[in-house]
Amino acid sequence: MLKRILLLIMAALILQGCNDMSKEEKEEIVKKSTESAVQYFKEQKGWDVVINEHEFTDRTDGTEIFLFGYEKGNKDNRIHAMVNFAEGKYEVSLIGFDED
Repeated sequence: MLKRILLLIMAALILQGCNDMSKEEKEEIVKKSTESAVQYFKEQKGWDVVINEHEFTDRTDGTEIFLFGYEKGNKDNRIHAMVNFAEGKYEVSLIGFDED
């Protein structure tokens, strides 16, 4: 149920065109957002995670990035995180995972 709610929220946030960022800016955002999400999962869940996919929101003023991956040693435990990178803060604002 939590997965479905998370996916609905994520889908609702992906609405319009992506803002104009250079390739370098996007790479830096992915890097810093990934670091924040990895640290968050380590601190909150005690998990080492691997982030292997990302997707920027398509909203014109989008300042969120969605990260997808899995718990190290347990690829069946898929994880999801939304990181808000407004003002360079890189705050994890939403997580989800498949662990039973």
